[in-house]
Amino acid sequence: MAAERTGGIRLTGVKCTGAFCYFGGMLQPLLIAGEWKSSPLIYPLHAPYSGEKLADIVYAQGEHIEAIIAQQPAAQKAAAALPTHKRYEILSRLLEWLEREGEAIAKLIAQEAGKPIRYARAEVARGKITIGIGRDLVRTLEGEILPGDLSPATEGRWILVRRVPAGPVLAITPFNFPLNLVLHKVIPAIVAGSAITLKPAPQAPLTAYRLGEALLAAGWPPEALSILSAEVPLAEALVRSPAFRIFTFTGSAAVGWHLHSIAARKKVLLELGGSAAVIVHDPPDLAEAARSIAEAAYLYAGQVCISVQRIFVQKRLYATFLEAYKEAVANLHIGDPLAEETHLSSIIDERSYNRIQAWLTEARMSGAQELISAQMQPEQRIITPILLTDLPAETHFAREEAFAPFAEIRAYESIEEAFHLVNQSPYGLHAGLYTQSEGLLKRAFMELEVGGVVHNAPPTLRLDSMPYGGVKDSGLGREGVKYATLEYTEPKALLW
Repeated sequence: MAAERTGGIRLTGVKCTGAFCYFGGMLQPLLIAGEWKSSPLIYPLHAPYSGEKLADIVYAQGEHIEAIIAQQPAAQKAAAALPTHKRYEILSRLLEWLEREGEAIAKLIAQEAGKPIRYARAEVARGKITIGIGRDLVRTLEGEILPGDLSPATEGRWILVRRVPAGPVLAITPFNFPLNLVLHKVIPAIVAGSAITLKPAPQAPLTAYRLGEALLAAGWPPEALSILSAEVPLAEALVRSPAFRIFTFTGSAAVGWHLHSIAARKKVLLELGGSAAVIVHDPPDLAEAARSIAEAAYLYAGQVCISVQRIFVQKRLYATFLEAYKEAVANLHIGDPLAEETHLSSIIDERSYNRIQAWLTEARMSGAQELISAQMQPEQRIITPILLTDLPAETHFAREEAFAPFAEIRAYESIEEAFHLVNQSPYGLHAGLYTQSEGLLKRAFMELEVGGVVHNAPPTLRLDSMPYGGVKDSGLGREGVKYATLEYTEPKALLW
């Protein structure tokens, strides 16, 4: 549900407990350099499925942006001063918090992001892994010792190389993984020793604020942490500021590349959209491939950047695969995200719901054939699974990331044709390949223009220890705790 500005509410006589304040309902303030701050600019937050009002979210004003920017030198000094054992202890306490509060966080994710509880719990489980990887990396991040005596003039010298923080980190995160994608920005910053400024998605900010509260309780320097909701012009002011040395963004390609164009004097990391493809070529189990691909196409209503969007099946297997796929889709449950059986629920907001409807109308009018037809439930913004074939190349569904319960399916004659179809996309995040051929898997790894190839599983599979990111329009740089930490740090040399 689109937020409506209530404005003009002055936060006097507010009663606060931790991150949460009460003023005729729950009010979520800003966290600026470790202090909870108010503003007269307030937007209500509603649950996507039920429409229930979850909170009033305080939004930043110009003075808050100025304060954050001015604070960065002191914030970075405090973060960089933490010794290894302190950062290890902070991450250990943060992990203990998530172990203890995991079910409550999963329910919060289900409510504010509309993510079915089964997948919200899976996100919490992944979050524990992400924190654990970071905790271990703090103690094992490697430097180098290099010989310096490469000429007679430098005999007796050595070179010590240590990784040091590049500087303060500015992170902007999406709604669809309000815990784990925030952790993939925050944990590497802790490992590196970088100050953190985070702008979570306006559709689902509460989980990030809960994480911030836990991070402060774990011992992170208060001055080195800011979390804020902000409208676009003020968020762009942060991106433009040279006070930040790292800017990391996860979201749409259009927004990401725009922000890249305005980011001044900083390293930019972009994890952007995808149109994830999967190839089915002599799989070990065709029915299981169909079942797993169907779930990966429609789980969480397709609101995942590596949700299956394009399915390419050997022509001789196509009819059998399609029958099994339709059967798998019929077994998916649609409804309340807090219900245990649910696989997909509401589209996150009205704008996205209307966009998907418009793209589907365009596809129909352009001649695409519906193998599984969508049904619309406007009150809850639910769109049931869509499967199209003969989709014209000029349509939005063919060209862009759908972020919808949508997939396209095609039969192919040769594996060369399948590789060509995968590589036609302007995006290149992940691709999947179901095959029993080791030789074909090696070819796919070498020839597919993507950041990662997944074998005998949908491209929706991501492990939190792996380097994760895309090529072409899908972004710059890599996430994954170790790889992001390397992005957040720079080698510094001592010659002696």
